[in-house]
Amino acid sequence: MVAEPDGTVSVFVGSSAIGQGLETSHSQIAAEALELPIDRIRLLHGSTTYLHEGFGSFASRATVMGGGAILAAAENFLARMRAAAAARLDVTAEQLRISDGNVVAPDGRTLSLAELATDNISAVGSFTNSKSTYAYGTAAAHVAVDVRTGHVALIDYVVVDDVGRIINPLTLHGQVIGATVQGLGGVFGEQLHYDAQGQLLVGTLADYLLPLATDFPTIRAVTTQNHPSPNNPLGAKGAGEGGIIPTGGVIANAVVSALRSFGVQIDTLPLAPPRIWELIQSSARDRPAL
Repeated sequence: MVAEPDGTVSVFVGSSAIGQGLETSHSQIAAEALELPIDRIRLLHGSTTYLHEGFGSFASRATVMGGGAILAAAENFLARMRAAAAARLDVTAEQLRISDGNVVAPDGRTLSLAELATDNISAVGSFTNSKSTYAYGTAAAHVAVDVRTGHVALIDYVVVDDVGRIINPLTLHGQVIGATVQGLGGVFGEQLHYDAQGQLLVGTLADYLLPLATDFPTIRAVTTQNHPSPNNPLGAKGAGEGGIIPTGGVIANAVVSALRSFGVQIDTLPLAPPRIWELIQSSARDRPAL
């Protein structure tokens, strides 16, 4: 973290944005820790030139690890602010309080963050943790299967996760819904097809079928924060994978349930109509005649 002459704070973090709303959530964490408005936080990420060490975003770690490091850096940053202001105001650091980017002495004298920036206020913080902090939850699906064509219609889908502490409800909700749709795309159609010579047959988005909003109109995500994680100072759990992980099993079980009278069993994805139709026909051939 670095204090800038205009009264803002530049925050450098080793996490990387990959569509999970990191710029918003990490700026919120820094703003709350520093007691500053969020518009006075400038977040920089995604470059190895910013930090001596950074591990990016994977395994649902961006908020837990990056956010934890921001909290540690903020604590050191505020200590540097108090020390610099104490020297200028001729008081002890313990007598000072910080509010809205200003350091206030017991007698009311005030130094702003912009004024203290001339003292080169900066701080570094890190957070390490060997314990994983994943969200946990469940998902359920209601499907209808056309046995004549093998088409599976997703009527309703709900996913419920507990993420410990929610930093930003809107970005979290969008992340869970987006992950669910990505998972459903893999369940129903996304597959790499090759010809006999090993040439890819789905090399463009005209051939590789990505899910559309109209394919899955009813997806609901319920997120709770009843059990904060004890393994990091935010109490947050990694939530990026909670939406995508269960989709294959959930849909496969729902289809098997819908086709229970046919005795269909599923052990392979994706569940495109031809595959479902073939499973129904195969099951019909294997059933003994009455």
